[in-house]
Amino acid sequence: MSTLVAEIAEKIQLLSADEKHTLMRMLLQDIDGPGEDADEAWRNEVVRRVKAIRNGEAAIRALKEWQE
Repeated sequence: MSTLVAEIAEKIQLLSADEKHTLMRMLLQDIDGPGEDADEAWRNEVVRRVKAIRNGEAAIRALKEWQE
């Protein structure tokens, strides 16, 4: 671990839980880049899965996996 990272880690320990949460969000956004947030991504995934169930695709896929 570099000296800079060690210094930052030490200073992070002085932050409140809310400040740590804010910092984590900032770091994750920096790493992941711009895009949809996790809540939106989960909503989209739920919609996709519900559509698959309604179209019968999920049931067919589950049946195929069960038969293998």
